[in-house]
Amino acid sequence: MPTPFLTRQPGIERCAAPARQTIVRGISTVVVITAVLAALSGCGGQRGSGPLRAVAALPIPAEVQEISNPLRGQYEDMLIPLFPQSNPAQNRYAPWPQSYDATLRVDWRELQPNDPRALGPDASDDRKFDFSEIDDALAKAAERHMRLTLRVINYGSCCDVDYPNNTNIAIPDWVRAMPGASTSYPGPPVGTSTSGLTQVVPNWNDNGYLIAFEQLLAALGRRYDRDERLSVFEFSGYGDWSENHNTYLSTVLGAAGPEPEQSEATLGYFSQWGNQNITKASIARLVAANVNAFPHTQLVVTPQNPEIVRQVLADSVTEKLAAPVGFRSDCLGLYSPLEDWAEESQSWYVQRKDPLIDAFRQRLKSVPVITEWCQFGTDQRRAFYLKALREVVKYHVSMLSSMNFPDADSKTPMDPDLYELWFRANVFAGYRYSVQANEGSQQVHNGIPTIDVTWTNYGSAAATEKWVPGYQVVDFAGNAIRTIPSTVTLKTLVTDSGDGSGDTPVPASTTESVHVDLAGLEPGHYTLHMKAASRDG
Repeated sequence: MPTPFLTRQPGIERCAAPARQTIVRGISTVVVITAVLAALSGCGGQRGSGPLRAVAALPIPAEVQEISNPLRGQYEDMLIPLFPQSNPAQNRYAPWPQSYDATLRVDWRELQPNDPRALGPDASDDRKFDFSEIDDALAKAAERHMRLTLRVINYGSCCDVDYPNNTNIAIPDWVRAMPGASTSYPGPPVGTSTSGLTQVVPNWNDNGYLIAFEQLLAALGRRYDRDERLSVFEFSGYGDWSENHNTYLSTVLGAAGPEPEQSEATLGYFSQWGNQNITKASIARLVAANVNAFPHTQLVVTPQNPEIVRQVLADSVTEKLAAPVGFRSDCLGLYSPLEDWAEESQSWYVQRKDPLIDAFRQRLKSVPVITEWCQFGTDQRRAFYLKALREVVKYHVSMLSSMNFPDADSKTPMDPDLYELWFRANVFAGYRYSVQANEGSQQVHNGIPTIDVTWTNYGSAAATEKWVPGYQVVDFAGNAIRTIPSTVTLKTLVTDSGDGSGDTPVPASTTESVHVDLAGLEPGHYTLHMKAASRDG
């Protein structure tokens, strides 16, 4: 891991050093946020009676590029390098700084090629499963000081380069052979990207399918739940690309879910658009399996299925986890991260003012919101990028993917006006903390210097990991000689963004008085540094 750095202003006066700001820098374990300089003692007076100086806080401007920190900004989606440097045609634009996050998705068949029932009841996980692809990806990410988000795919409707045996299958062959565990559909009509392919789709409510996948999740949890290289596990086990819907199954393969009027009786919850096939009981099993496997790892879920959202928001689920479940949203700029069922006026849930919607909205403010782009439906590119920017602000988006937006693979330079919108969306995603001493607030009471410090978040979202802010007293040689706790809660520094028409997040601030006890220190020049570290760091 790289060592976070502290900068020092050259030529400072030993007893009259001004406050200054540095941009947020750091890693997952230690993050130095900003610095305030103050002459805290000495210089012709009693200890503690020396001059204190501070300057007013300044916002971090939008033109300042990405601030590399965990779970914020642009990330390497599917390990695709960051834009614009990933595209040689965009060399007019400065390379995007480092990301600490990447995503990996793996087909179930790659993880468990052999039927565990043939290995005997005492077979070890190493015999039952092949986790080499995940292990390799985690190791390579760690070498680059990065962490991974992991998702397991049991069916993906398109987009592989090669389909052996003219078959689209993500489940193991032995699962396919289990009676009732899957259905093989004939390929869609000629002219589509998957013409002629046999589509092997799990039967999501089949007991044999669910037992087998529950066992896989349990093994993944045993191996990776406390692995610090894995930052996020995405709810897996249901839907196209494990995205909790079956739109392709409904619209292309002719296997729609129940009609709205039959959905509650069939599924146990209301489904409006025919793209849901999983029952409430099966959802409960998958929720329990994901939660039990990864109680110490941040979980996220795609919110296309309202019943899945309802269950993961339940207090009984949250109390089992180290952090509340977050969200991953597909097609930023095209579809709202809030999903149609929670936002559209024609939605059954909206019309009935289901309390789930408000709970969903509130959760977006306090958890990671990871998004992906879409290539299609983007003829009006300016409107597309503007909508994406506004959704980053409105829905407290934390991260944006490095691929799949309209200009990601363009052979011509991106239009500067469009790049500016894309740039701002990535810059504002996640947290952007600034910490400053307040001008004129410095005082000395009973020999103890006091200074008011304001923490401000200029980003769309708050930090969601367990970072603990505090202060260090640093001597003139740069040695940290004393620590001071902070009362600030970084997770609460986030502001609602109104009706969603805004292009810039509304800053959220809080101020505390810092008392610097200098007892036992020699007269001299001292610096107050601000720092945020992980709870375990």
